Amino acid sequence: MTQQNEKGELVEFEEKAQEFVTLTFALCERRIFSEEENYTQPQEALAAAALSVQASVNTFLAVSNIPEQGQNE
Repeated sequence: MTQQNEKGELVEFEEKAQEFVTLTFALCERRIFSEEENYTQPQEALAAAALSVQASVNTFLAVSNIPEQGQNE
């Protein structure tokens, strides 16, 4: 795989990952704000999971952009 193809795939992945994170937060918000009472443990866990998904995607993208040893950019 050429470096240009890999960069293109990473750009496409980043776009789709952002869309996934956006959908994750939208689902989370609908579930949390559907009730006006105190948050339940599942709602709190859902919010934490959504934040975890976002952090995981960001970490994956950051690591993916680290050049391999011996590669010149």
